This record gives sequence, structure tokens and C-alpha cells, in this order.
Amino acid sequence: MNVRLLQISDSALPISGYTHSWGLEAAIARGLVDGPESLEQWTAHWLRSCLAPLEGVLTAQAHQQMGQGEPTALAELNALADVTMLPPSLRTASREMGEQLIALGQTWSWSAVGLAAFATVDHWHHPVAFGLLGAIAGASTEDTLTAYYHQAALGMIAAGVRAIPVGHTHGQQILAYLHDDIHELVHATVDRPLETAGAGCPFYEVLCDEQTLLYARMFRS
Repeated sequence: MNVRLLQISDSALPISGYTHSWGLEAAIARGLVDGPESLEQWTAHWLRSCLAPLEGVLTAQAHQQMGQGEPTALAELNALADVTMLPPSLRTASREMGEQLIALGQTWSWSAVGLAAFATVDHWHHPVAFGLLGAIAGASTEDTLTAYYHQAALGMIAAGVRAIPVGHTHGQQILAYLHDDIHELVHATVDRPLETAGAGCPFYEVLCDEQTLLYARMFRS
């Protein structure tokens, strides 16, 4: 078991992930998500249609680029994230989490030296930072993607536990039900070429924008 990979996917990392719902709060406000069953459906659809086709591909590509030790390639992945994450709240969240993850990694003995080679990269998105640190941790691309999807699903479910609310037991049941989906998504995205990266989810993007306009809200995105 790769404990370094477990560390970067830990929900307790101080990278502000707990402050985001990734559009879920607006879906709750519309009545689209209102309990365990609809939260499971929302999370599964979000993973498959929104997260994996873009962030999953970026994570895998960042992992593979690490072996070449070329900062320019990682900078290009971050630039691609800048223009493909259309809702401003999601783009900002991704950059904040990515940069905080890199800052943490620079303080860890196992990752500081590896990250030093990429010091010229001027900003980081979360999937790119995660893929890079997964490679530095010595994890395979498949394991790194599995960890990325798992922490993403857990983050969405945790937001639902707080906002719907859904009990913690139901939350863990939802995560268990999504294990097969996560494995399928890893298989589908681990070798996808970079030019296919992108998620076409207009209604989801509308919800992400609506979330910032809610009269009262718990989350930043």
C-alpha cells in the first residue's frame, strides 16, 4: 500500500476542499438532490460526465509527464485547465486546492526534492498537482487516478452529508456503491489522449453559476 498516495488523497488535508460543494448546493436548492438515493445518482453522474472526462484526463497526463521532468508540459496542462473549467467558481477552487497541495508537498521530505524541478510553473490546478504528486509518490497512473476519483467522490458525498443532510452511515454506503463506477472510470480514462480532455455539461455549469447567487449558502462553489 502506498501511504504517500493515501496522504495526498486524505480528506483532512488543509487545502480547503471541505469548503466546496462543486455545484451540489444549487442542485439541493432546486430540489434535484434531497436524500441518499438522489445524492448517489448525482455523484455517479458527476464523476462520469463532468469530472472524469476533464480532471481525470489531466490527472493521468500529469502523472505521465512527471517521468519526463519537463515543467513546460505541466504548465500547459494547467493552462488547459484554465480554459476548460468554465464556471469561475470551479476554476478558482481548482487553482486554490492545487496550489495549496503543492505548497504542502514542498514541506514533505518525500516530495520536496521532486517538486523542486517544477518550481518554474507559476500556478497549479488540483488534478495536475495531484497527478504530479502521485508520480513522485511512486504510485502507478491507475492507482493515482483511483485515489483522485475516490477523494472527489468522498468530497461530494461529504458536502451532501452536511447540506441535505444525509447521515454518515448513508454517506459511506453511497461511497461503497460507487466503487465499481470508480474502477470503470479509471479503466476508461487512464490512457485517454490529452486532446480528448473536456466535459460538456451545460446544465451542470448553470448550477455552478447559480450556487454563487444563492441568498444563503454554506459553500464557496
